[in-house]
Amino acid sequence: MQLTKKVTKEKNSKISLDIKVDKESVEQVREEIIDDFEKNAKLPGFRKGKVPRNIILTRFSKNIESETASALMRDSIQQVIKEDSYEPISHPSVVKMDDIGEGDFSFKAEFDVMPEVKLGEYRGISSTKYAYEVSEELVDREIETLRERFATLDSKEGASKVGDYVVLDYTEFAKDGKEKTRKQDQTVLIDTKDDQFASELVGLKKGDEKDIAVSEEYEQDGKKKKYETSMHVTIKDVKEKSLPKLNDEFAKDISDAKTLEELKRRIREGYEKEAAQSSINRTKEELMSKLIDRCEIDLPETLIAYEAERIIANIAYSYRMDLEKLRKDEARYAEYQKKARPAAVRNTKQDLILDEIAKKEKIVVEKKELDEELAAVAKSSKKTLDTFKKEMEEKGTLENYKYRLTMKKTLDFIYESAKLGKEKRIPYMKNEEDE
Repeated sequence: MQLTKKVTKEKNSKISLDIKVDKESVEQVREEIIDDFEKNAKLPGFRKGKVPRNIILTRFSKNIESETASALMRDSIQQVIKEDSYEPISHPSVVKMDDIGEGDFSFKAEFDVMPEVKLGEYRGISSTKYAYEVSEELVDREIETLRERFATLDSKEGASKVGDYVVLDYTEFAKDGKEKTRKQDQTVLIDTKDDQFASELVGLKKGDEKDIAVSEEYEQDGKKKKYETSMHVTIKDVKEKSLPKLNDEFAKDISDAKTLEELKRRIREGYEKEAAQSSINRTKEELMSKLIDRCEIDLPETLIAYEAERIIANIAYSYRMDLEKLRKDEARYAEYQKKARPAAVRNTKQDLILDEIAKKEKIVVEKKELDEELAAVAKSSKKTLDTFKKEMEEKGTLENYKYRLTMKKTLDFIYESAKLGKEKRIPYMKNEEDE
């Protein structure tokens, strides 16, 4: 195809093509389209392939012009991509098009390409060395959590108070006084005096009955609404939480530790192992932030959007949200995209930088390394390595897993070559802003 082109490298790794196809090529493609119509057109009174040309040109003129333009744009874009060795990561989109006539045909198209990564110095980066410390308070909190988990609810005499549980029957009534719902043996925690329903239960004893009116304001579709209901409750029991005594017997009952001190030691050791890995991860995060600042990458919107979509999909999966339903709510989905964007930009830059360093340093994951990693995961899933590996190959996830391991290995390389300064000690499981 005879054409002239003007290629412009726009920001965000976007390639802009201004293409003009000469009139001879336009006419040649138009004739091919007309020939196709002549062979396949069906009209009343004519057999397939026997419709006269003048009728084809009259009845299908708009279709012919449309398909001619589409073919010209498709073929000429592919020609330019091949000639200039581009590897688009987005579908080429036509942003401007002249009307197709008897002369030349001009249009403008755009597509994104993988960005060039200009690496800064990545060896010997200076950084703080973070060190998370496990406090006795953290261990004690875990012990208290275990006590709460193994607490019992015991019936008590007298009036209920905040923190107690009440077992009750209730009947809910509509505004007209008709019975709406009836429930029996419902256990309710009186967790706060601020809760309207719970506050009405404070002070009640076994056998007490009470009529309770509840009203609550809420917002729906930008409008304030009010929910009102009335109930009749009958208290069948009042229970209080009883925590197990903190002694060696408690340790034996909930674990295979023989003493309370042994249980505490095991908890501490578990936290210290987590804290050590978190210390390394936090230091790597700072190293990566500094490396990102040293590198130049003109990120295409296609990659940012792809990573933002992955982040949102993970959020939806974690919170059991209907992703398709979320996408249909354009305003809400746009808000999720906005919130995901900073992480999407950082993640994309990190992957591109690590990938470039891996190529430069010839960092690869050997088969033995891959199999060792997969074997550990397979074991936790109670599968053999061969079975697990085959499943990943069938799902098409094995190469991505290998890629992630390569990125991890590359980040380890940066960490090992870094110049780490004085340790910055931080209480484990405490937000840095609370220091």
